[in-house]
Amino acid sequence: MAKISSFEESVVIVTGGATGIGAGLVRDILSQNARHVTFLDVAEREGEVLETELMNKFGTLKVMFIKCDVADEKQIGAAFKKVVNKFHRLDIVINSAAILSTDETLFKRMVEVNFIAVICSTLNALDIMAADKGGAGGTIINISSLLALKPSPHLPVYSATKSAVLQFTNSIATNKCYSKSQVRILTVCLGPTDTAILHKHNSNSFDKSCDDCLTSRVSDRQRVESAVKGIIDVIKKAGNSTTWIIASNNPPFDITERIREGLYISCYENEVS
Repeated sequence: MAKISSFEESVVIVTGGATGIGAGLVRDILSQNARHVTFLDVAEREGEVLETELMNKFGTLKVMFIKCDVADEKQIGAAFKKVVNKFHRLDIVINSAAILSTDETLFKRMVEVNFIAVICSTLNALDIMAADKGGAGGTIINISSLLALKPSPHLPVYSATKSAVLQFTNSIATNKCYSKSQVRILTVCLGPTDTAILHKHNSNSFDKSCDDCLTSRVSDRQRVESAVKGIIDVIKKAGNSTTWIIASNNPPFDITERIREGLYISCYENEVS
């Protein structure tokens, strides 16, 4: 699927779509006359409320909420199958589901939701959309973080999962694979965004030494609307296997060449050392 000028008639899946950036993406894409948007989330109450709101606004066939643990391979596979069985196509998948915590008992869950779920969703999407498997091409966008580029000592597991998302996406999105699949695969690294994950009432989940870096730097947080607009812009204009930063309410910034240069330097140094 080449770059797109609009979402008109597109069938879209958004993970983590019940609240925050995911919900913003669902609303925005529907407003651009998408044929249908399905959003997946474990937050049942929030998902059902949003589904009702958007059905009333756009029509009952335009949107569907599926309660889904995206880290569960069977559940996410069933959700994708349900969409394809109903609409007989899939054009765009946005993997935005993520959790953040420094609670030691939750580190496995963070790896499952932030990384394993991205792998499951991406592979399911490729099986459906890839031209060499009978599909019509499409777009997959995986949401990473600035912490993939500048790891935080306060959030080592979260940083690691987002670095893994970046590496996985760039590895699977080679132009050789794209020439066969016709599926663009892109990465967006988001800066701190004003979602519930950074609100003061959630700070008990964080390392106390990190309270300031997560809850006090209000000026460093971008608006949800800025993150959503940036992701939409990237989907419309970005080439395959590119990496973008969206932060501080600024337009998306392409860092693909910097990422590739950094990897090349690392590999070269290893070869000559």
